[in-house]
Amino acid sequence: MEFFDKLSKKASETYKFTKDKTTKISGELKLKGKINDLKSKIEDVYKEIGKIVYEELKSGTDVSKEEVSAKCEEIKSMQDEIEKLNIEILKIKNIKKCINCGAELELDVKFCSKCGKEQPEEVKNIEVKAEEPANAEQAEVVEVKNADEEQKDETNE
Repeated sequence: MEFFDKLSKKASETYKFTKDKTTKISGELKLKGKINDLKSKIEDVYKEIGKIVYEELKSGTDVSKEEVSAKCEEIKSMQDEIEKLNIEILKIKNIKKCINCGAELELDVKFCSKCGKEQPEEVKNIEVKAEEPANAEQAEVVEVKNADEEQKDETNE
């Protein structure tokens, strides 16, 4: 019976690992799809700007700065969204980028393996409980673990 219990436990662990990995991969693919859509939209806005400039120069009028500026703001907004999505992808992959060269690194490394630049320590997420304290000294700070740390703790028990 012990053999079957161990086998069942191992099968459950394997299933959980596979499920977690698949969830991470699908999440990453969804984010990359959104990034590609935004890049395509940015290209369309660039074309619109070109068309606006061409049409106004062709007609002999000055280029409308307001219209072009609005399109540039639209591009900036989409680029900001792409940056946020790239950060989400890094979180899913449990990696960070080198502050100097942009190489992908494990979260706990102190120096970049590509350029050697020292990396800042990762700041853990902290949460302040919302119990209105009489003064700031009475506020309680609670450490919030990442989902991966909780899985490691559960596995070790």
